[in-house]
Amino acid sequence: MSLGNEKNGYSIGKSIHFTYKQDMDREFLCQGDILEITDGLRAVLGEVHPYFLHKHYRYFMVLSQSCDLVRRDGKTCKTPYITLAAVRSYSSFLKKMLISGKFVEEASGFLLMDEKRKERAYQLIERVYNNTEPEYFFLYKEDALEFPESMVAYLKVSIALKSKEHYEKCLSAKKLELADEFKAKLGWLVGNMYSRVGTADWEGVMTVREKQEMLNNDLNSMCIIGSKEQLNQLKKELEEKKEQMSSHKDAATFISDIIIKTKYEKAMDIIEEVLRTSSKKIPLEEKDRLLKAIKSRSALKALLS
Repeated sequence: MSLGNEKNGYSIGKSIHFTYKQDMDREFLCQGDILEITDGLRAVLGEVHPYFLHKHYRYFMVLSQSCDLVRRDGKTCKTPYITLAAVRSYSSFLKKMLISGKFVEEASGFLLMDEKRKERAYQLIERVYNNTEPEYFFLYKEDALEFPESMVAYLKVSIALKSKEHYEKCLSAKKLELADEFKAKLGWLVGNMYSRVGTADWEGVMTVREKQEMLNNDLNSMCIIGSKEQLNQLKKELEEKKEQMSSHKDAATFISDIIIKTKYEKAMDIIEEVLRTSSKKIPLEEKDRLLKAIKSRSALKALLS
């Protein structure tokens, strides 16, 4: 499942997203470098970390400090090991977080979210985008750098490769380099002190409303969101007519067509029914006037909201 807007237009005074350098250093590895899985790197993983050849692991991020990765005078770098963090797709990450955080429940292949949980889920996505969610580093997609899908680095899921033997293979696999301020932010994240580092943020490239639309799009494209009553009706429909509702769009359309009356509306319906079926001695005009008077009481509406 692909998340986010198709058009990538978020940058600060340059043609690419503010997280990345436009021209990366091809002589040295740096903290935060994104490595693609080349044939050379795949061979290394097959020898020392075969588990990470699983298709879920799309890239790796260099966690070792840049100063320890510089090769001075053509010699080996200072650190004996290069630490790499696993990088997986943002869509798989978000699904896992929504399920493990009990924001959603799975039903017939759909993720159903009670609208009361949407605000907290939105806040989670906002933290991820701002890179303030501990243990993870968000990498926004950038078509100009042939990085078409947003990814997330799992900072605690890491491996170590011997720098003396594998530096060149890692360097050859270098795909992206972080902008300097984001290298610093990653360093603080790894050290669990990320809050001290100021970096460019989303408010610098879009309005608050545009950001809200972007994050809400992530939620709406992955989850079917509705009230508890709407979700219950949807689950019943899925049980009875699963073959007729196979797509996310079908389920979203179905739930949007379910009209659930508020407590106030239900109460007014009951009161109106009582008045209509009460004594015929009371004129219809009087009943209408009484019903109108009841509905005009804002305190009653507030009490039942």
